[in-house]
Amino acid sequence: MHDEDFRNELPDDLRILWDQLDSIPDETANSPAMKIRFNAMLDAYQQKMDRSPRWWPLQPAIQVVIAILLLAAGLTIGRYLPQSRSQQQSTDLNQLRREVGDLREIVALSLMQQQSATERLRGVGWSNQIEDPDSKVLSALLDTLMHDSNVNVRLAAIDALRRFGARQAVRRGALQALTQQESPLVQVALIDFMVELQEKESIGTLQKLAHDDRVDEPVRRRAALGIHDFQQR
Repeated sequence: MHDEDFRNELPDDLRILWDQLDSIPDETANSPAMKIRFNAMLDAYQQKMDRSPRWWPLQPAIQVVIAILLLAAGLTIGRYLPQSRSQQQSTDLNQLRREVGDLREIVALSLMQQQSATERLRGVGWSNQIEDPDSKVLSALLDTLMHDSNVNVRLAAIDALRRFGARQAVRRGALQALTQQESPLVQVALIDFMVELQEKESIGTLQKLAHDDRVDEPVRRRAALGIHDFQQR
């Protein structure tokens, strides 16, 4: 449809407005006003780019996740390298696996230090992806169990520590937490953990809980049942 045909189909009031718009003179491309606006827009864009990275995210956790994805891609590609370089391939893959493990630990530690309980919960979940965490990760999990303000995060920390129950540091830390926790849910979960580990050093603590009138009744019953379980084994 031509402009004239389109104009003729408009109502009278819109046709008048169309004619008024059409009467506005166009600015030439090299007019001073256009140059001023263009330079102002360019300066604002440049300042915005100078204040932020070009593409790399600011959050450390996201940076590490991206790095892990890149390393994982490298692992996948490495599986299809020619068999004639199998020895070098194996060395490279082992190195990449170690680096991925290190990055997972960094992600877990970073998330467990966040203010958001949701992020801390994700950090505890990340620790489950680490096959053989170092002492920093275990210490962070024990600290989370001991001091985190969110009950769900503390319960998740107990679950994450279960696969490391053979380590003496984990046993001692969980028993210490049992003596200090006030949440009935966390107390019951720790009692179950002690019974599961057959941690006989916890019997004295269980006896105190079972006979303490200030402790919730479900916790006292579970402590008494835990003592019974120890005696039956």
